[in-house]
Amino acid sequence: MLVTLPTLARWKSRTGHRVMAGLLGVALAGCSTLPAPPTQTTASTATQQRIQRLQARQAFALEAKLAVQYAGKGYTARLEWQHDAQEDTMRIFSPLGQQVALIHRTPQTVTLTDQSGKQHTAADVASLTERLLGWRLPLAGLSQWILGTPHRDSPFQANYLENGAPASLTQDQWQITYDDYQQTALNGALEQLPYTTRLQQQDVRLKLVIQHW
Repeated sequence: MLVTLPTLARWKSRTGHRVMAGLLGVALAGCSTLPAPPTQTTASTATQQRIQRLQARQAFALEAKLAVQYAGKGYTARLEWQHDAQEDTMRIFSPLGQQVALIHRTPQTVTLTDQSGKQHTAADVASLTERLLGWRLPLAGLSQWILGTPHRDSPFQANYLENGAPASLTQDQWQITYDDYQQTALNGALEQLPYTTRLQQQDVRLKLVIQHW
């Protein structure tokens, strides 16, 4: 998903460290851990209603800070993401504000355009990022996880807060943890949405901090 400042064509021919350094260029600072709030594993009526509402959402747009930890290194970038049932458009910017990648998903294919204008295609984002970066970006799940809800296509486990939102989810071998929620207007309706989302699978760690829904 994320792009080196030279071109994507050189990604796999260079070391993983150099790929990620060229991509984002700024070290990710360590993060403190807050005390865990009380949770429960049983979905309440409020939880079930919340899941139904959010899984029915067909569209959103957000801006976020993205942090990546992979292969012992850490980097940051800025993300603009527009999502609906048929398309995703992601724009990735360096810390200096330069667009380094444009990802466009349709039901048929995914295209990634790098900084030089070269296009790379695959059947899905996960395959594309695995080929170019060595790890899979879980876009299909992320479009629901970023809202604080599981997707419909596979089993999951969760710990829920008193307000019905999850404190954490485990799905598709990803561990998703939510640090905080804020009441936010989403397509004209107020919802408690996560503002800091952490994802981990093996040695890949992602952190998204919402700047604007």
